[in-house]
Amino acid sequence: MLFSLVPVLPPLYLLAFAALRGFFSLPRGARQALYFFLFTQGAAALFTERPLLSFSLALFRGLFIAALVTLGYRLREERWLGYLIYGYMAVGLLALLWSAHFLGPRLLSSRLIHPYYTTVSLGLVGALLVLLAVGAPGLPRWARVLGGAVGLAVLGLSGSRGPLFALLVGASMAALLGGRAYLKALAAGGGVLGLALLALEGGKKIHALTRLLNPAHLSGRDKVWEGAIAAFRAHPLGGSGPYQLGPYLEHLYRGGCHLWVGAEKLGLRCPGWLEPFHGAWLIAHNLVLHALAETGLIGGAGWLFLYAWAAVVAWRARAPLLAAIVFGFLAMGLVDNPTLVPSLSLAEVFWVAVGMALSRSAQEGSRG
Repeated sequence: MLFSLVPVLPPLYLLAFAALRGFFSLPRGARQALYFFLFTQGAAALFTERPLLSFSLALFRGLFIAALVTLGYRLREERWLGYLIYGYMAVGLLALLWSAHFLGPRLLSSRLIHPYYTTVSLGLVGALLVLLAVGAPGLPRWARVLGGAVGLAVLGLSGSRGPLFALLVGASMAALLGGRAYLKALAAGGGVLGLALLALEGGKKIHALTRLLNPAHLSGRDKVWEGAIAAFRAHPLGGSGPYQLGPYLEHLYRGGCHLWVGAEKLGLRCPGWLEPFHGAWLIAHNLVLHALAETGLIGGAGWLFLYAWAAVVAWRARAPLLAAIVFGFLAMGLVDNPTLVPSLSLAEVFWVAVGMALSRSAQEGSRG
């Protein structure tokens, strides 16, 4: 199934653009919400230093989101998300093997690495695996057991607090909507915290786990947030422009172009032609700050509206798995940017889930 290959080959999600042919099948309210978002992004681009470039990038990103929502709406059934568990299991197992090979005895004193997934992305992979293992319909028992086990291992050894927060919030919302099975996901998240406490009492031998219990350590996020605020102050109406925030995030930008740790273990380095663009994937580690810094007051209003609309749609759908993904990702947005596209397939899952929730909420509305 092509869907199961997406986590392993993330560019496959670009095929979602084909779904735009069905855009007008969306409910009228959904089309209007996306029109408003696209309008705000285009309008904001006109107030940037490079309006033509910004407008082109804003159009690309906006249409990609519209395509993913449309794809989710047309797929409708959550069982399609179940196929992702096989791809994410492959990602997680490769990360465990990759880390064991390159880190060896230092595995427990380091954080998990992967050839092309970042450490934080791996944490979110782990959280998604647990949510899918618990709630995706139609999965065989072995996939649930193995997927859940791999997910917990990857989540714990990534040492990423945002994904753990996403798991706890997402599972709580799913349970609130009647998904009792998600109490298992809550217990799993609590188990990870328990192991972190044991690791801390054991003398910090497992760095990734002890990191989960160190909320005072912001990993430089405070300096990144300061850069985002500076970008907003410099361009309050239109922001820096899509994918052009990097130079304002001096704490990250000044180090130059770097590949992810897993790739560097192979001796790979950032090629010279990529150096001028390395700021394109630098993020503000907060959804609201990033929206304001990149797109100013005009575009930021569009982003906030779109996120609020997604949350309302997910709540009305009364579908525990979709609510777990949507609200979990939004919660993680307090300390990261898990909904920005394109990504390593993770943000794409969020928008597809929003589209599926839209379909479910339309069905619930017709029954009412």
